[in-house]
Amino acid sequence: MNKKNTTAVRTRFAPSPTGELHLGGARTTLFNYLLAKKYQGKFILRIEDTDQERSKEKYINNQYNDLLWLGLKPDESPFIEGRRGPYQQTKRLNIYQGYAQELLVRKEVYYCFCSKEELAKEKDEYLIKNKKANYQYSRKCLQLKQEQIQNFLQSQKPYILRLKVPQQKNYTFQDLVRGEITFQGKDIEDFVIFRSNGLPLLNFAVVIDDHLMGISHVLRGEEHLSNTAKQLVLYEVFGWTAPQFGHLSIILNKERQKLSKRDQATSEFQMIYQLRQKGYLPQAIINYLLFLGWHPGEGITREIFDLKESTEIFDLKGLNSRGAVFTLEKLNWYNNYYIQQLNEEEFAEQTWKVLQKEYQLREDKKEWAKQITLLFRPQLNYFQELIDLSRYFFQEPPQVDFNLSPSQSEKLKLIKDLLANLENWKEESVRDIFSSVDKKIFPLIRKKITGQKSGPELLKIIHLLGKKKVLERLNY
Repeated sequence: MNKKNTTAVRTRFAPSPTGELHLGGARTTLFNYLLAKKYQGKFILRIEDTDQERSKEKYINNQYNDLLWLGLKPDESPFIEGRRGPYQQTKRLNIYQGYAQELLVRKEVYYCFCSKEELAKEKDEYLIKNKKANYQYSRKCLQLKQEQIQNFLQSQKPYILRLKVPQQKNYTFQDLVRGEITFQGKDIEDFVIFRSNGLPLLNFAVVIDDHLMGISHVLRGEEHLSNTAKQLVLYEVFGWTAPQFGHLSIILNKERQKLSKRDQATSEFQMIYQLRQKGYLPQAIINYLLFLGWHPGEGITREIFDLKESTEIFDLKGLNSRGAVFTLEKLNWYNNYYIQQLNEEEFAEQTWKVLQKEYQLREDKKEWAKQITLLFRPQLNYFQELIDLSRYFFQEPPQVDFNLSPSQSEKLKLIKDLLANLENWKEESVRDIFSSVDKKIFPLIRKKITGQKSGPELLKIIHLLGKKKVLERLNY
């Protein structure tokens, strides 16, 4: 970006409150946030809630709280009103109605009284006749006389307002990610901007909002490219300067298909609230999303950046148009890294919340639980993993018939006798006992007291399990 384009940078994230915040939405938010902050601009959260059947207030609150948790606090939003609000579309309906009326007076839009059934029939007939999938509305309502229109309005016949798209014009813009893109007017249908129920359609409301809110840059998913074509038409009709658009790559799964809720491997890891519940750290998610479709360029090999550093290095040139592959392995790598950076008390607080809730532990068990969780810290991908990793400390492992050989039985009896006679149950004392024991018996002991073939250091496990539990399990 040159200096001329960085004055008064204002970006936005404009979700529909029809569900929870997805990884894709969080990444879009991050890039818009970084762009605004890099140039001392403003980042706006706007709620597009005109889909009244599916929009819910709880999703507005949940998405906002997820953004705060990630550290992406908007400068203006429904929760922090600025002078360009309201920041919720259902509270701006009178604004949209005024602009729709203006376009009616200027004859830039027209009433369309075709029913859904009529439109479906027209489309079917077109497809049968032309054998092509490029159906567009026939514009037959554009031929209605004023008298017919008035009669339909007086009889309260349902209608929609369509924009009369100039068929002979081309609409070209410089995409911040993909370079120059041109849309031909003949390929853009006379799209709907308003319904008779008083609600605007997405593209109409978005253009008005972005203009009135002074949005300078719009970074959004590539699935919005077709919307950009329609919005450019509206900007020209109104005589407004369009913001700079950049269309981000889609997020793919390992099979390089669009990430979907149906992906079994990742379906429980795609929403921010799911990651929060599982015990991912916000700084890890931010760091991972930064590199999901963006690269700092040649000469920078680091992969670890906090939010402040990300703001400093972020550049639009690093955005990639190719699909970005989401993998749990890489997300877990980042989260494991940040888990290791926590100081011991921060780590203990995070792990205590998980284990205390799962096992209803008393407060006097806190230090004991901390020592247990420290055993698993090096391998921990996210905090909820502790429940399964450490389960044998809190619940009896499944009993197994071991079919011991005489030699194994003799060695096991010796160990049980030594442990039973140990009065001072400390880690050092346990180590002293096992220092003279044949190490080949260790896997058997581990299996009997934990039910696992591998895990943290056995002697630490024995010490933390306690004398009573260890002896009971060795006697199974």
